[in-house]
Amino acid sequence: MHILLVRFSSMGDVALQTATVNWLRALYGKELRLSFLTSQEFTSLLDSHPGIDQVISFNRRGGEEWKDLIAKIKHLDSEHPLDLIFDLHATMRSFRLKLAFWRIPALTVDKRRWERFFLTKLKGVIFKRLISPKLFGLETQVERIITDFDSLLGKGQGKWKTREYRSGPHGELTSLGELPVYALPLPYIVLAPSASFLYKRWPIESFVNLAKYLLEKTSHDLVILAGPEDDFCKAFSEIDSPRLHNLQGKTSLKESMSILSRSIACIGNDSGMNHIAEAYGVPCLTLFGPTDPRFGFAPHGESSHHISKELWCKPCSTTGKTPCYRERHFCMEMITVEEVGAASLKILGEA
Repeated sequence: MHILLVRFSSMGDVALQTATVNWLRALYGKELRLSFLTSQEFTSLLDSHPGIDQVISFNRRGGEEWKDLIAKIKHLDSEHPLDLIFDLHATMRSFRLKLAFWRIPALTVDKRRWERFFLTKLKGVIFKRLISPKLFGLETQVERIITDFDSLLGKGQGKWKTREYRSGPHGELTSLGELPVYALPLPYIVLAPSASFLYKRWPIESFVNLAKYLLEKTSHDLVILAGPEDDFCKAFSEIDSPRLHNLQGKTSLKESMSILSRSIACIGNDSGMNHIAEAYGVPCLTLFGPTDPRFGFAPHGESSHHISKELWCKPCSTTGKTPCYRERHFCMEMITVEEVGAASLKILGEA
């Protein structure tokens, strides 16, 4: 059997969908061939994954056209005929792909758009507390696909095999492939102060003060990971310590993955870095501002934790990109350095 998984973006979502890879591999074993289609910039996440046979890239930013992608899929299908397209993105782009290959059966993930929409519009704190995530269809991302499709896959033994998989040592957790070591003094904690949208970021001043707190309270080194465009990380320059390593803009995605895989904890916003860290089994502390953990992106690891303030105005959007309509960004400002520091020490086992 040959399945094509489709998830073009974003970084964190692609990492989360490795739970689907692991689950399908557990259901079908070696008889399954898995191909994964994603955007060019995220192929580094998947090309070393032991459960994926082939990664297909779409370099739209680099000028690749839609007809080029269709040609790639046709070539893949001619070499190893596809039995199923698993649409993990559920966008117009993935719909066009399924339409182009309409003869191949397809399954489409339910992204719970309506549920997230109503949770965003019905902002009453008391009402939100009454919502059961499972009743509202807002389980964690790593559980949703298994919950929706376990009775359809697995040769009629899907439910039995899924129960066996969930009770195993791996559970429904995500995973990524091993990578060469990036030389840093061990042990170290990763701080990930960036996020895809400005309003999802805990204030950089708070991250700087958290770094000072952790340098004082622990003996561990600290590593700052962020992209080339995240110039706000220069704020860490006020800390004069050989134990602080500011690698903002200095690492590739592969190198960042390697660094995360060997860290003892990752502290960051609701962003891809935390999802990658958890895929390597690293405990995470995730800070939620305008988005809501009930959307399904809270950390799923047993040792991980998240902080999110209950405010009448949140969640203000499903992605966190909507500008705050209050004078102050309370959902992030109310998260204190002391609170995050104490939670970090708890994750580290040093509370």
